[in-house]
Amino acid sequence: MSAAMQAFQAGWTNQPAATLTAALPRSIGFGDIPTLPLARAIDMPAQAGFMRGSLGIDLSGMQLALAGDVPLAVECSSDSQGRCVLAVRLQNIELQGIHTLKGTQIWETGLDGAGTAMPIGARRRGGSADDNAHPTWIQTANCQRESLQNLPGTNGPTLLSTYSNHRAAFNDVFNENNFQAYAFQQGWGNSAVSEMAGDTNTALTEGGVVNDPVKTYYNSSTGITTNYNGHAQNQKLALLTTLTAMAEGADPNNPKDATNPYNQAAAATLGFGTSIVQNTNVTQITDVPAQTKDSVYGLVQTGTPATPPSVEDVHNFLNGSPIGGRDAQGNSWTWSLSEDERAFVRKLQADIAEHTARVAAQKPMALVKGALRARLACHVYLQFGGQGADGAPALIDGRVELDGFDLHFDDDAWNGALGDSVAQTARDALSEARFIKSLVHDRIADALERALVQPLAKALLDSQP
Repeated sequence: MSAAMQAFQAGWTNQPAATLTAALPRSIGFGDIPTLPLARAIDMPAQAGFMRGSLGIDLSGMQLALAGDVPLAVECSSDSQGRCVLAVRLQNIELQGIHTLKGTQIWETGLDGAGTAMPIGARRRGGSADDNAHPTWIQTANCQRESLQNLPGTNGPTLLSTYSNHRAAFNDVFNENNFQAYAFQQGWGNSAVSEMAGDTNTALTEGGVVNDPVKTYYNSSTGITTNYNGHAQNQKLALLTTLTAMAEGADPNNPKDATNPYNQAAAATLGFGTSIVQNTNVTQITDVPAQTKDSVYGLVQTGTPATPPSVEDVHNFLNGSPIGGRDAQGNSWTWSLSEDERAFVRKLQADIAEHTARVAAQKPMALVKGALRARLACHVYLQFGGQGADGAPALIDGRVELDGFDLHFDDDAWNGALGDSVAQTARDALSEARFIKSLVHDRIADALERALVQPLAKALLDSQP
């Protein structure tokens, strides 16, 4: 551990944790959770206006209130790589919000609607019941993360910190209740992606070429057969298209808002692709030469990051306009979509718009509202490492671990508004719907991470002499 890091750690070993309190927000809001299914087909109460329907619940107006008068607990330690890890304990966080039980009319027939009727709202592709079907792949990824963090130079840690900064936005793309990402998830949940991940894992653990230019993969969702580079490019385009669609969904009047986290994540994604192209001396990702594990790490260590693109660049690029500039050596470059890539983006944009319209056509009827409450506690883990010639401390990564908690629904009005049978159906469904609690848990953890990691890290760094 560098002298600067030792001083940093000693400073927080001896300094009262109360100095961090002023850096904390008093209130944190996060997005509403749209209607989640509770029952597929039941008799509706009279005020619904239809006889049979699905029952769902949505959560809105959710706010986290942090107690300002409770001292924070800070534990300081170091890891085997000489990095300082601070664990900040927060307790007595109050969650308050509104829950609304809703009914949506259904039409029960014996016809197969090909999965397009969507009686409950947004749906996701079918998936395996096993959340971690390939634990060795996860282990390999974690090992590569560690290797990148310890790679000489700043590029490895910069890659990881860039991902960490946009992790919440990327997580939202894979959220099963994000209807704007449904088309993306349909394409991602394909055997071609799993095959590529398996081949990557093999190359990293057993040797060989990562992006074999000969082997091809067939994506049954898109009907496209191409090699590793081609599918990597399509996955990047799909991610860019979805992130920009989510930004537009957040503010249709300002889709190119440079402060929107989805636009920022899209710009970072495009910048990563531009860096690959420029450092392999090709004009597009599909032309990247075959790489082994060692050559990839060599590129990361010695490469020069591309000039970050703007949000405007991302939107122009997806709309088919060329983007460009000059690299670190002063050489001019331009990058644009091929005709096939433009067709790919246009189709995905159309699929996203179609699914958004389909969801909007559903008109759930609010049946009863009530309060939602919970009491929370969490740890904020901040990892600092020495960077630069003097080994000055800098934030490497930050994450939140949220304790388990119970959700309390104020259901006093349910029986009167719904009738005893429907009210009991709702209670039974909520008692078994672990995914709802899991979803709320993840949303809260993401909100806390967005709101706490950077302010706490800045307070810690600024307080040092």
